Amino acid sequence: MASVKECFLTHGVHAGVDGYKNPADLWAALKKQSYNLLFLDINMAGMDGIALGKKIVETNNRPDIIFVSSNTDRVFETFEVNPFGFVRKSNFLTDISSVIDRYVAKKSEDGQALLQFGLKSDGGIVTLNVKNLKYVECMRNEQIFYMDKQDACTIRSRMETLEKQLSTFDFLRIHKGYLVNCAYIKRFDTNCITLTTGEVLPIGRSKHTEFMEKYLEYIHKNGISIIG
Repeated sequence: MASVKECFLTHGVHAGVDGYKNPADLWAALKKQSYNLLFLDINMAGMDGIALGKKIVETNNRPDIIFVSSNTDRVFETFEVNPFGFVRKSNFLTDISSVIDRYVAKKSEDGQALLQFGLKSDGGIVTLNVKNLKYVECMRNEQIFYMDKQDACTIRSRMETLEKQLSTFDFLRIHKGYLVNCAYIKRFDTNCITLTTGEVLPIGRSKHTEFMEKYLEYIHKNGISIIG
């Protein structure tokens, strides 16, 4: 599991990884929670990975699947599951690095940027596509995440930490209390911005010049035209 985490970290993705001793435990867990990616060993007691994979792809929230095995002769059997990849145990470190590189690249192409955050409510972990995160409101060491077409959630983190973590996804600090996704900015005025979803947020005096410079950089980088 450590190898998987390290591979994701090379892409700036803090992945949470759970392990299960047998297929039954994983199948039971999938009824209570969802995963973005599963690594299934083909040779497992009770039900092999391919059989389990066939059951999983029939569910509504099917995750991507990567098979792990020393039996390369069974690769063709996995095609019915349409797996994302195949990792050979004999070449594990190289294969796992390669397949995760492709996985992260594919998700980026699909407009997904999946990051995990610690929830305030129950101490659990939530995985969010930050492309759907409109803005963050600061509440000291707790931050409220306002999502597009999803319920807001409260995260345990400092705003400075989030500002650094989300900067690569075009989030800008417009105020000591707000961090905003540039993709949702519809209009900006002297002391406020308006989002495409209607919310109006203040621009702090100390942040105004920095915000304007970085937002203009964002516009230039993405080929966006400003129509006055």
